[in-house]
Amino acid sequence: MKTKHRPMALGLRDSAHEREVQREIENFRKALTSYPDHFAHDPRLSFEEHLFRLAAQANREEIAAEDKKPAALSRQLAAHA
Repeated sequence: MKTKHRPMALGLRDSAHEREVQREIENFRKALTSYPDHFAHDPRLSFEEHLFRLAAQANREEIAAEDKKPAALSRQLAAHA
């Protein structure tokens, strides 16, 4: 049996996927530009390890930013009440 997808849900999924791809590209570009300096200090550091470290750091920063959003939204709502 075929299931029908709602266009809105499909669009949201595509948008989330697009953001994920953009984050991965940005992490890769940051790793490319910063790897030579890190390698100079630690020649045992592989590019893959460096990329994964940057991605993990970006993920932690994103989670921290998401944690702050509800508090900021509450302050905005209180200001307009």
